[in-house]
Amino acid sequence: MEKRKDFAKILRYIVVVLLLAIVFITLLQVFFRFVLDSPLVWTDELSRFLLIWMVFLGAGIVSFDDKHLAVNVLQENMPPRIKLISDLIVRSVIVIFLGILIYTSIDIVAAAHYNRSGALEIPFSYWRVSITVGSILMIGYTVLRSVLDIRDFRSGTYGDDSSKEGTET
Repeated sequence: MEKRKDFAKILRYIVVVLLLAIVFITLLQVFFRFVLDSPLVWTDELSRFLLIWMVFLGAGIVSFDDKHLAVNVLQENMPPRIKLISDLIVRSVIVIFLGILIYTSIDIVAAAHYNRSGALEIPFSYWRVSITVGSILMIGYTVLRSVLDIRDFRSGTYGDDSSKEGTET
């Protein structure tokens, strides 16, 4: 059972840091609100900002792990060659959709740059560009997953879930 290199390792650490920051900021807000009776204005906004980024960076990780929700009852019983072709077709549709999403998000990000959030004065483009960045990561990891699956198919290990599950840390 060969473990595969984890190309999403750095992103995993970033998402963990974002999650810990959200928890810390939320606990800080609870402390200031209920213990000191002096709520902080910026904590809710910063938590929301970090959550948005965490979600879209996490979507890239899920793309690399090939763990998006799917109904694959038919694929479970397919021969490896047909399963690979099916996976590649589905991933092609995903990449096309994400490409359209990136293209359409560029105007939205540009327009949002002139508006700022209330408490932190962060341009809304910094919020909205998370969709673009996450989509680019999803495309990259989807293509990488497809290349790795083709390589596994050629080596005769495609469909062996042990090589897909294990990642080298």
